[in-house]
This record gives sequence, structure tokens and C-alpha cells, in this order.
Amino acid sequence: MKYSTKHILPKKLFLAAVIISLLLLGRWLITNSRIPIYELNLRWVFLISALFLGALGGLGTYFEYHGFGSQEGIYRRGERTPQVSITFDDGPDAKHTPKILDILKEKNVKAAFFVTGKNVEKHPEIARRIVAEGHEIGNHTYSHKELVRLTRKRIIKELDRTGEAIRNACGVSTDLFRPPRGMYRQATRSLLMKLGYKIILWSVSSVDWRRTSPNWILNRIRRYARFGSIILFHDGGALVRRNGGKRINTVKALPMVIDYLRSQDLEIVPVSKLVRLSSKDEEDFLLHPS
Repeated sequence: MKYSTKHILPKKLFLAAVIISLLLLGRWLITNSRIPIYELNLRWVFLISALFLGALGGLGTYFEYHGFGSQEGIYRRGERTPQVSITFDDGPDAKHTPKILDILKEKNVKAAFFVTGKNVEKHPEIARRIVAEGHEIGNHTYSHKELVRLTRKRIIKELDRTGEAIRNACGVSTDLFRPPRGMYRQATRSLLMKLGYKIILWSVSSVDWRRTSPNWILNRIRRYARFGSIILFHDGGALVRRNGGKRINTVKALPMVIDYLRSQDLEIVPVSKLVRLSSKDEEDFLLHPS
């Protein structure tokens, strides 16, 4: 499979739209600076404003569900080698996570599960199964609150409660972390690094939270997966309510996605292997017996 640059085009298009809309707005304001406001053509105001807000919203959505840029302590993809990783957020879920684990076991695939502390407390037996079957488990906060809205003290509490839930359920601890919705501030990144966490984001989102069809999910992976991709799925959660999301189409799509990736000679590996941690980091990074 050849490495593709298609994934960077949406970001460039959104940035171009923002710049163009700002230029249009500036030109329009200069041209009409001496016209009384009641005589202005409001259609232009609404059009330019809609273009700007639409582009800004699109750029924000792209960042939230795709991520971009390179920063210390953050992993968005692996190296350009014929390997990929499959990851799941927001579980464990009583209905869907066991089915996903069954598929992964049948296909002999190891994945990473970024769990919320609240769901681990609800379903400790499923969390134990994740670890027992050789998958990686990561901290996804306790209540799935966006970190950008939380104080430093609250962030630490969210991390600690989830870490405790994982230790109580699985007998291990983890330094894997994924922020809810992939959103964080620079101060948050510094805090997480200080606490010893490695921040795992993603380069390809299945966008399964839209309740799209299995074939739609498969086609999205076919379009965007490439060497080093970290692929995002959800085994629980909902876009607004954070829990109780219907993930049946994720379950149905997963075997097809695995078969497709392998048909492209892409090896599916644990995310720690994909991001090429050193041997010592790899030991410390994943699971420590507590």
C-alpha cells in the first residue's frame, strides 16, 4: 500500500476557506465603511459569516476527530511501515465490547481499549477480559469530560479514579491515555507528560459515532488507512450522552475491516509496537502488575 496524502487535504481546504472568508469580510467592510448600517446589504454579512463559521467549524471537527500536527508526548500515528493499530474508546460496554472481543479473538488481533473509569466500575469483568486476552488498556478519564473545560485538580482526579478502577478490576496499571474527543490544551499536555502518560490519539477515525452502516465504515477505512495508521472505533459511549451509544454497526464492520487491512498486507499490531517505544518504555508504558 502506498502512503497517501489525501488526509491532509481537508485541513488545507478548511484553512483556505477561513482565509478567503476573512479577506472577503475585510474587503467588504472597507468598501462599505462609510455606509450607514441600515443601508448595508445584510445578505453579504450573513453569507460571509456563514462561510467563516462553517469553515471554522469544519476545521474544529477535523481536529477533533482526526488530529494533526506533531507535539512531544503525543502519538497520532506510527512510522511509515506496513503496520496499523486498532483502538476503541468509551467502553467497556456490556452489549458490544464482548462481541468485539469475540471477533478480535477469532481473528487473532490485539487492540487497545481506552476505557472510562465509570464504565470499568460498571463492568469490571469485561475490563478483566480485555487484559486477560492480551489487549492494551488505556485511561480515557472517569466521566468522559472534555479536558479543556476542567481544572488541573479535576483532571488529576479523573485520571486517578480511572487508574484506580483499572487496578481494582484488572490488577494492572497503565500509562496509556487518550483525551475525550482528542481535545486538550498545552497546559494539559504538559501535565500529562509530567504524570508519565503517553497520549495516544489517532490518524484515521471510523466516524462510527454517526451510526453509519457497516459498509460505510469499511469504505472509510479503505479510503484513509495507510502505513502507520492508528484507527479509532468506539465500543461504547454516545456523542452527547457519553454512554449507551449503539455500536452494532461497529461490531458488524470490524471483521470486514480486519480482512481488508490484511488483504493490503498491513499487519495489525498493538499500538505500543506501532509507535515504536523503546523496550524499556514499552514495559513501563502498558501494564504494570499492581
